[in-house]
Amino acid sequence: MLILKIGFLMKKSALFVVISFSICLSQLANANHHNESKTMDAAKCEGMNNSDFSISSLDVNKDGIISKSEYLDGNKSNNEKTFKHIDANGDGKLDQAEQAEIEVVYKAIHQEVKSKNISI
Repeated sequence: MLILKIGFLMKKSALFVVISFSICLSQLANANHHNESKTMDAAKCEGMNNSDFSISSLDVNKDGIISKSEYLDGNKSNNEKTFKHIDANGDGKLDQAEQAEIEVVYKAIHQEVKSKNISI
């Protein structure tokens, strides 16, 4: 049982790393807070709320679960490798708990970029 818990924690850590580097660019690049050159403008981030970090818009059939096909079809920068990493329990879909974890990571990435006032 301890080995399973350690494995889950390692997968969760890997989830954070993968999301940080691959999804950051795909979702933040599409968020409505960029200047014309498509670079991040931290000043435009003011007033963003938690719904701005949600991936629930990918849930086309609104069943609360994002299937692999919904994820891949939802954004041209989404890919199978990223999906495999963010599907923490490996069941082939993103349940609401996994979506919530992804949103936390998006928010953390956003706050990091905002605090540094950098371009991505």
